[in-house]
Amino acid sequence: MEIYCYGTARVRHAVTGEVYSISADELDWQDAGGDERPMGPAFHHKAMVEHPELGLMSWGVWEYPEGAENMTESNVGQHILVEDFDFGLQHEEPEPENWLEYVPPNSAYRSFLTASAEAIDLLNERGTEEGSSNINRMLFTQQIVILEAYLCDTLIAEVGSDQQAEDRLIAEAEGLSDAKFTLEAIKATPDFAKAKAREYLRDMLYHNLPKVDVLYRIALGIRILPLAADKDSLMRAILLRHDCVHRNGYDKQGNKLNDFTRAYVTATALLIRQFVQAIETEVITRPKPAIQSKK
Repeated sequence: MEIYCYGTARVRHAVTGEVYSISADELDWQDAGGDERPMGPAFHHKAMVEHPELGLMSWGVWEYPEGAENMTESNVGQHILVEDFDFGLQHEEPEPENWLEYVPPNSAYRSFLTASAEAIDLLNERGTEEGSSNINRMLFTQQIVILEAYLCDTLIAEVGSDQQAEDRLIAEAEGLSDAKFTLEAIKATPDFAKAKAREYLRDMLYHNLPKVDVLYRIALGIRILPLAADKDSLMRAILLRHDCVHRNGYDKQGNKLNDFTRAYVTATALLIRQFVQAIETEVITRPKPAIQSKK
């Protein structure tokens, strides 16, 4: 299990009445202990933020029984929580048996274009004008999935063929640069650093665009979020994808989403295609080292 956290929290100051915004990427989730209960251990996951005006605030998730979300909590002290994050527990994606055996497609961009076009063809053939259509919702989600695949495969391919990019990633990426390993593990794994870098990239959740933006900047010197033609619409699509995947098309209040008209799904697909085209242009035109490392 892992923590997901999306959106923005808005907190109104108890004295001044001013409303402050806190973005999800400001939260650093940590294990905060737990206790034993009749059905086994309960785990507490917590993130804390020290705001210059609001003071210390915290968000927490209880996992009990193991692997299940029991409750969430938001503590903003004396202030008023106007809007909260969408956060909780989700299952991690299964890992390949051997990270080094994974080979990205020869052209992640070509694979993206093919998958995107096939999804839109299916939308035109089988989709409806209704925003609550299950097939429309499925094809909307597919657009986010193929975006994630492109971002993942492109970054793995570029880092795997550029030793300097790999070195930057190992030196600067949070969760990789500060990772601790035993000598036994290092000795047992050929090309240990390369294996861990690839494992790290494969384990990333590529719908977390702010974090992916940081990785592209570190490894490739590219900022991807500024390349989005409509960043707000793109981020909203990512949030809707979460409701589709984890709540079967309902929001956290239990309301069925009716956003997925044929026009909206098509517009989202076009927005994502423009986003990927802009990223691909930056990737293929970025300065490359004169001598490339062997894969």
